Amino acid sequence: MIKRKILSLSILVIITTLSIGQNQKPEYNNNFENYEDGTILNEPGVKKRLFTWGETTTFTAKTTESKGNKGSNGYAVSSDNQGVNCVKYFNLEKGETYVWEIAVKIEGDVPSWKGKYSLKVISGKGDNAFKYIEENIDEPEFDKWIEYKKEFTVLEGYEKLNVQVARWASGTTLCVDDFILKKK
Repeated sequence: MIKRKILSLSILVIITTLSIGQNQKPEYNNNFENYEDGTILNEPGVKKRLFTWGETTTFTAKTTESKGNKGSNGYAVSSDNQGVNCVKYFNLEKGETYVWEIAVKIEGDVPSWKGKYSLKVISGKGDNAFKYIEENIDEPEFDKWIEYKKEFTVLEGYEKLNVQVARWASGTTLCVDDFILKKK
């Protein structure tokens, strides 16, 4: 009888520990260090896949010694076509506050206004869309990592959302690193 109680208590402790541990894990955490150089990150089957809008846009793993954010060895780099979007989709808990962190770098040999990009967290489409975050970076410094940390609280009816970095002009590449979305 005592052994059965100890076993039951042990199982309860393990299940509770696993549940608490899972609740503390980020919804998404990608530092792009674990990909082979040249891996297309928006192809089906890629672990921690990125999504894009537009048929010609790609994001590729870049493995270069100390060229990532904070001197890391990996990051994701976009194609240089017009209208690049790096997108992740989430279904989050209403009433919960989330933190989105990302490092962004623009590369190219064009005027700085062509490097303009936006950080967005949006739920829904068209007139029914709700914008949690929409920040435009109009003339970013090229070839320099810029880190962002944004918070938002999920509203009822707007739990399905997309988190994205969008760049419009052609001739530049959009680089992302340390892409994290976690519950606060």
